[in-house]
Amino acid sequence: MDLFNYYCSGTVLEYCRQIILGRISYNDNKKVMVRLRNTVWNYKHKKISQKNRERLNCDDVTIISTNCTGGILYHDLGLEFKSPTVNLFFRAQDFIKLCENIEYYMSIDKFVECTDKEIIGDREYPVVYLGDLLVFCVHYDTVEEAERKWNSRKQRINWEHIVIINCDREGMTEEVKDRFEALPYRKVMFVHKPDKKHPSCFYIKGYENQESVGIITDHNTWDGKRPVDQFDWVKFINGDS
Repeated sequence: MDLFNYYCSGTVLEYCRQIILGRISYNDNKKVMVRLRNTVWNYKHKKISQKNRERLNCDDVTIISTNCTGGILYHDLGLEFKSPTVNLFFRAQDFIKLCENIEYYMSIDKFVECTDKEIIGDREYPVVYLGDLLVFCVHYDTVEEAERKWNSRKQRINWEHIVIINCDREGMTEEVKDRFEALPYRKVMFVHKPDKKHPSCFYIKGYENQESVGIITDHNTWDGKRPVDQFDWVKFINGDS
């Protein structure tokens, strides 16, 4: 029996005694606690996700997202991906251009592989051009796979119910925020500090000492929640005021 199963088998007091006696190292105990925390988090998150699915009153929504956040929310809600912006990310300047010209960029079927070593760096996933936009296909193995998924998912877009999710990562500027405010869609931008100038910005607590929000779908708590859950994104998708 490994230490995690030993802890969870009802012998918690004995486990603690072994720690006191020095028979379980600090590092081993830390690993057990991480596994225990993740187990508790997953259990609670499933409960939260079930409640969110019950609250959802629209299952035909297109989430145009600057990064993987949209895909993760689709997954939480048990919805089909009705957006091509899944498992990839954009730089701020490129994402705003996409949002300002969605129909045009959705008319492009071909990805062109980027071969610029200054852009690619040590990335091991495909980086492509969609027209003049850079797309970082972080969760794809090949350009062909990314292109195929993009083209199949864009066919499912609900042009009557588009919402846009952005954040202040990847080179966000005040000028891009101003342009984001002008978009004719329901939208939100997650930011690391309060921003009263831009009504679409939602302040995510916990990143004040950083230059932007972090990965807001990650977690290191016991409560089943992530930073993105500070925002009522189900209400946002539903279109409730």
